[in-house]
This record gives sequence, structure tokens and C-alpha cells, in this order.
Amino acid sequence: MVIWFIDQAMREFANFHDGSKRPSLGYLRQLARRISMEPQTIQRTTPSAPSDRIGHRKAKANGLDLHYLIAGEGPAILLLHGFPQHSLMWRRVLATLASDHKVIAPDLRGTGGTTITPAGYDKRTMAADVQQLLSQLDLQHIDVVGYDHGAGVAYQLAARYPGLVQRLCVIEYALPGFGYEQEMAPRPDRNAGSAWQLGFFTIPEVAEHFIRGRERDLLTWFFWHAACNPSAVTPEDFEEYVRQISKPGALRAGINYYAAVWQDMEDHKEASRTRLNIPILALGGECSYGEHVFDAWEPLAHDVRGGLIRDAGHWPADENPAEVARLLLDFFQRRDEPPNPERAPGSRH
Repeated sequence: MVIWFIDQAMREFANFHDGSKRPSLGYLRQLARRISMEPQTIQRTTPSAPSDRIGHRKAKANGLDLHYLIAGEGPAILLLHGFPQHSLMWRRVLATLASDHKVIAPDLRGTGGTTITPAGYDKRTMAADVQQLLSQLDLQHIDVVGYDHGAGVAYQLAARYPGLVQRLCVIEYALPGFGYEQEMAPRPDRNAGSAWQLGFFTIPEVAEHFIRGRERDLLTWFFWHAACNPSAVTPEDFEEYVRQISKPGALRAGINYYAAVWQDMEDHKEASRTRLNIPILALGGECSYGEHVFDAWEPLAHDVRGGLIRDAGHWPADENPAEVARLLLDFFQRRDEPPNPERAPGSRH
């Protein structure tokens, strides 16, 4: 049954990356606020990345050779990616933020140009990787953005290293123990469109066995899944992600992000005994998790604001980078507002 399901899911979505086909209308109706599958109907201004001003650096951190991007000067912002991406996903957002901030975007353990390890994919360990990088950069106070699994790393960074994280934005993620496990369960109303990988990847040996050699098909499905615009990830970026996940050990490393869920759940529960005393902005793509991100994060801090990223699904940094950058700058630059405002711009609270 598992083999049949994966085969059907990958076959169904294998042609969506170039935007030339549409999924069934019935499935589209089941996706809340999905406004269009045709990429040309979504118009926006996308900042171009000043690639000549983005530095590619390496650091030794927690036993890793850790690759990171760095650009700009000013108050520091840390950008943490999710799976199946790496720091490349941030380059359009980074272009805007770096105009008046120092921006650091690392490749987390097992991705991009950072060491692939057989273990250490629990988010507490990965937060230690990042903390050592920040220490080497002499960054003692920083604003942090965590997307997808990067939000789990960001939470552990804020919880385990008090005073380091000044403000935290989390995008498209619910922590294990606080909503993630609900997404692991099959849902009859979504079928192949459900987050089937969350449960399947908790058995890494089985998942790797069935997916190895089909990495391109897997990523084709990933970048279609829960997107407003399934061709928002450019062909060039898509090929780079395929190249990265096809490296020896990289697929297993990515699967281990999910397989760590039980350890992550314990670590997050332990950390949550003390609510964070920093502002959190919880953002969801309007075609994906939407306001549920706020619901998942509200118990974790005294000051949590929620917001929607317009014209975006689960891949907002690709689908609407200008809006992501705008929301981040608005949040990070409001230093003088009191805690728990009645309403933050573009948010519900």
C-alpha cells in the first residue's frame, strides 16, 4: 500500500513543476484560499538578489563545516531554512533585508554546503550548531526567522540561549507537541494532498529505500504541495535542490529532520515550561497553514502576533518574497511598541 501511494502521488504531481498542467478542480476546492494555479495570474514585484554583494563563508561549528550566506550591515537578522531547501531559498528576501541589516543565512546540518552527518538532526542539537556560528561572528543579540523545520531550530535557539534572540518570526510550522502531530495523521479530505511524508519519514530506513533514485519526483511533489503558484521555484533553483538532495547521504539527512520528531517533541515540551519573553510573529501562507500557525504558537510566548502572507502557500520566500520581506521589516523595526499590542499590521492577535 505504501509503495502504491508514493507511486500514485509522484505520478500525479510529476508534471506540475513547469505549471503546464492543473490538478483536479475537486482538490483545488479543498485548499483554503488557493487563489490560482496559473503562475501568470499572480503579479508582484520581486527584488533581485545582489549576488555580487552576498558573501559565501564557511565556519567550524559543533564539529561541522558550516556554510552560510552573509550580506549587509546593521542590526543582525538570522534566516533559517526548511526542507528540502537550504540558504538559497532566502536570496530574494535577503536582498531586501540587507539594505539596512546584516543578514546571515546558514545551510543547516546536512544541507547545501554544510557537512552531512549521520545523526544530530534534533532541533536542539541544530540550535547548538547555529549558536556556535553566531558566537564566532560575535553576534550576541539577533532577530531570527525560522521557516518550516528552521522554526523548530529557531525556537530551541531562543529557549536554550536566553538573551540571544530579540525577536522571533516563525513561518509555516507548528512545533512537535504543539500541532505538528495533527498534521502527521492521514486526512480523508486531502488524500494525496495531505502531509503524508510527516509520518512516513519517521521510519527513515523505509523512506530512504523507496525514495532513493526518485529525488527529482519527490521534489516535484514537494514544490507543488500547498503552493498558490507551483512554478514559483525557478527551474534553476529546482535543479540546484535536486542536485543537493542527490548527493551521498543528503536524502537520509533530510528524512532525519522528520525522524527526529519524537526527540523534538520532548525537547520542545521541556523548553515550553517557561514561556518565551520575546515577541513572536507567527506567519502562514494564505493558501497553506494560514492562521493556524498563530494558534500553534500562541501557548509558547507571552507576546505572539499572527499574520497571513498573501498570494503564498507553503513556499512564501519563493511565491511572494516582497511580502515576506515587508512583514519581517515591519516586525523587526518596531522596537518601541509595548508588548501584546491589540493588533500588529497584517495580523490577528
